[in-house]
Amino acid sequence: MRQRAIIFIDHANLFYNLLNLQIRIDYKKFKEILTRDDHLVGAFMYMGIPEELYPKKKRFLKYLTSQGYVIQARPIKIIAEGKKMQKGLDIFIYRDIIELADEDSYDKAILVSGDSDFIEIVRKLRDLKKMIEIWSFKRSLSHQLLTEVGDENVYFINEILGDITC
Repeated sequence: MRQRAIIFIDHANLFYNLLNLQIRIDYKKFKEILTRDDHLVGAFMYMGIPEELYPKKKRFLKYLTSQGYVIQARPIKIIAEGKKMQKGLDIFIYRDIIELADEDSYDKAILVSGDSDFIEIVRKLRDLKKMIEIWSFKRSLSHQLLTEVGDENVYFINEILGDITC
């Protein structure tokens, strides 16, 4: 039976791994592979957005929207020494995953991030009888997150790059 699935993407986690590999991906194909045999209910992209959007960023956001992603944005904050940082996105992702689970909006959460900050989400979804898959790059998957969610629920983006690279 097909599961109702929602994709939750930590854009910074995905972006910096792609930047490190110097590749771009087709986000439509990415979404299709992540949901394979599931019924896609929604796809959310969580990202920090600067106050001033440059044309390249505007085009990227328009592209994501055209591919069916809902952009969940938070402003990028300037911290000490003028360094820019996105803050609070993990909490934003956590809140949405839990609220949508409480509303019974999905059977399976597909989280694209390897961050150990999401361990509590795994535990909470287990309590709520919801499935969770983690999609991450091998180099950025937290060992604690892997241990908590289990090998059978972890998939590596590295293994599908040939199918999604532009």
